[in-house]
Amino acid sequence: MPAKKTRKSSTPIAILDDPVSQAHCVALLRGENDLFWHRRIKSLFAEAGFETRFMVREEAHAVWRVALTRTTFNLAPDNDSAVKQLRKVLLQGSIKVERGVFSITDRRGNNLNIVFVQELGAPGFLQGRLRPAKKQGELWPARH
Repeated sequence: MPAKKTRKSSTPIAILDDPVSQAHCVALLRGENDLFWHRRIKSLFAEAGFETRFMVREEAHAVWRVALTRTTFNLAPDNDSAVKQLRKVLLQGSIKVERGVFSITDRRGNNLNIVFVQELGAPGFLQGRLRPAKKQGELWPARH
């Protein structure tokens, strides 16, 4: 059996390791109006059992504000344990958030607002799934 020929890349490795290429890759992940990390964090919370109402990464700082609605997740009643649970949800998705920079700012029933600091992504706003208002689509009320 003849030896299998290997195909060599036409681009030398030195060019691929060029800082311009690295800067280009970083620009793709942190590009302007790029909501990759917004969608990634939203999907992690969705897999855990939360619905994301909105998510904002502030423009001036790397502060994330997220409004969640608990659907199936068994969230601890006290905020300290709930923060640990939410950080673990992100950690299971390979997003590590430090201990002192994650907090629950508002918690009412199944709705909660969280704030954390993370250097990922570009500033931007991600709206969750919009629900239609009650009786949306009716042109006029039915009179009987």
